[in-house]
Amino acid sequence: KLSGKTVYSVAGGALIICLERKLSLELIREIAALKPERVVCLDEGFAGNDQLKANAVQTMKAKGVTSFKTA
Repeated sequence: KLSGKTVYSVAGGALIICLERKLSLELIREIAALKPERVVCLDEGFAGNDQLKANAVQTMKAKGVTSFKTA
């Protein structure tokens, strides 16, 4: 659990999966702080908030996440 939301860690933390339907910048920062190689989130979690999604992409890049995808 991060920021009260459920996240899944796979392969010793190399992959983080978040299937929450409501994401926050705080949650994105906590996920990025784990420094996984890859992160997958539901696109629906951004609720059409393009600014939050853009911030998520930049936050992940800054922490060295090589792959950030939404599904």
